Amino acid sequence: MKKNHLKNEGSIYLQQHSSNPINWFPWGEKAKEKAKKEEKIIILSIGYSSCHWCHVMEKESFQNEIIAKMMNKNFVSIKVDREERPDIDNIYMDAIQYMGIQGGWPLNVFLLPNLKPFYGGTYFNPNQWYGILNSISDAYSKNKEEFLNSSEKFTEDLRKSNEERYGSSNEYSIKSLVYELKSKFDYEYGGIEKIQKFPMSNMWNSLLYYSISNNEVDIYEHIINTLNNIIGGGIYDQIQGGFFRYSTDKKWNVPHFEKMLYDNGLILELLSNIYSLTNDEKYKLIIQDTIKWIENDMSDDSGGFYSSIDADSEGKEGKFYIWKQEELKKILNKDEFLYAKKIFRISKDEEFESHIILKRNFDEIDNIKLFNSIKEKLFDIRKLRIHPVVDKKIILSWNAILLKGLICCYQSLGEKKYLEIGLKNADFLIKNFLKKKNIKRVHQSNVDAFIDDYAHTISAFIKLYEATRIKRYLDIARNLTEDSIKLFYNKEERLFNFNGKKNEELIANKIEIFDNVIPSSNSVMFNNLLLMGKYYNDKLYQNIYNEMSLKLKKFLNNYEYLSNWIFTNQINKIGINEIQVMSDEKNLNSFTKQINSWYAPNKIFSIESIENLKSNQKPSFVICRNYVCGKPIKNLKSLKNKIIQKLDS
Repeated sequence: MKKNHLKNEGSIYLQQHSSNPINWFPWGEKAKEKAKKEEKIIILSIGYSSCHWCHVMEKESFQNEIIAKMMNKNFVSIKVDREERPDIDNIYMDAIQYMGIQGGWPLNVFLLPNLKPFYGGTYFNPNQWYGILNSISDAYSKNKEEFLNSSEKFTEDLRKSNEERYGSSNEYSIKSLVYELKSKFDYEYGGIEKIQKFPMSNMWNSLLYYSISNNEVDIYEHIINTLNNIIGGGIYDQIQGGFFRYSTDKKWNVPHFEKMLYDNGLILELLSNIYSLTNDEKYKLIIQDTIKWIENDMSDDSGGFYSSIDADSEGKEGKFYIWKQEELKKILNKDEFLYAKKIFRISKDEEFESHIILKRNFDEIDNIKLFNSIKEKLFDIRKLRIHPVVDKKIILSWNAILLKGLICCYQSLGEKKYLEIGLKNADFLIKNFLKKKNIKRVHQSNVDAFIDDYAHTISAFIKLYEATRIKRYLDIARNLTEDSIKLFYNKEERLFNFNGKKNEELIANKIEIFDNVIPSSNSVMFNNLLLMGKYYNDKLYQNIYNEMSLKLKKFLNNYEYLSNWIFTNQINKIGINEIQVMSDEKNLNSFTKQINSWYAPNKIFSIESIENLKSNQKPSFVICRNYVCGKPIKNLKSLKNKIIQKLDS
């Protein structure tokens, strides 16, 4: 079979389509010129390697010879990996939402040769897809003017300022937004009352700080309930560790089975914070197993982390992870099976296509030895199955998210190994990304990094400095901050463009505001600028932070999608505690480790905190706030009482 133009592409997702009978092109000048020259409509199809419905549409439609003939004759077809090119995905996802169509992947958008969109959607079955192809081809040959008018309208929408799109004349308080969000809580199963549930770790992290700083006990309890349902449900891989992307049901039982690096990085951060507050061993166990899975299955030998693991194996979603009761009875002896039924909540009532998805009942685990033995047996059997494909591309922003999660776990648990894994990853990022003349988004690719890559990397290196007190890491964060402002800051919008001066110019430039499963690049920069402004007393950082803060007020209408913004705003409102540690080198690391184990998001360490004490002097600590420093504090207990906010139960 003749291959198309994808065979030499680095993306696994594009390679998966290289044997399709469709004459796919990668995004680039060759495809664009062909569309212009032949006056053909472009089919832009966007997905990613671990996407289940992307695989389904490929099998049903893109391997279909009749459909391929239609596409090859009348269209120019372009495949894009959204993980490599989030900028393209951002623009055309917004476009179909302006068309009144719910977004998702696969994303299939019809463009004129000038790249302006006029129609699109997500998954289509073969009959639907063929019908759409036929209708559009026929209509375009008869009335190109109508298509031109339609595409101009949608492009105008894409080019509107954020204020035009999302600005609100109403004034909302954070308290009122929290109240509104609480009305959507699923108090039985946790999370937000929706049919499909995503972990939304960043939102719960934000609410965690809000609940403690405002003494909202019911919110704190809801977060705990949410997390307990997540780690006890099918969305968590109970055998090996690691979290799946989302749950297809409100009980967190049936997941969509792909594992994404960023989800696991964000939820590790949340788990570490909860553990710092509770010292509950079950959170520690989940952290340990998840990091072990990352180490074994998601790590390159040189220190980078892979992007994702496919939902499918052997052409079936979740096949690698699910069980039959009869199978479990054969693997386990009678006593083990009875115990497994209780621990893993095995029930005929909660089967998935006549298979079992393991959950976990932490309250019933009274025999750790037996529990671990059962897990090991099941893990050994599962290893013999055909594994889902691992997408081994190494994405800068996602690595940074995982790096930050690892460092948070090191801080809360004190486990040196997590720091070592994090330091190895940091060295990898410095060597393979940050030392390069042009920072790339993906290791060994030609795609220049976007603002989300810069933002999350800055955030991770700030956290790394906090944990190690090695100033080199903070200097890296500062250099990246300077570059971010030069390349991405939009002075008119007072926000950061997604594409910078080195990136390809598209028909519009996204300004990412709203937090979703991943916090938005602008909200991460908002937090970065607040911290870097404090560390370096830099007026430019402080001014941009203040400008962004004023901008936030215009969009402040939904806590769920502005959670990271509000988290930073809350920290600034309460005030940042800048801690100076007067200590010799011998005790400094010990003090740093202990202080970092406390849940105190509004603390930073002063850059100039080390002082050489005389042998007869005892260590002490000073808290500075708003350029005013207090009296020396003589011990850690007193320091903790000064900076830790407590929840009154």
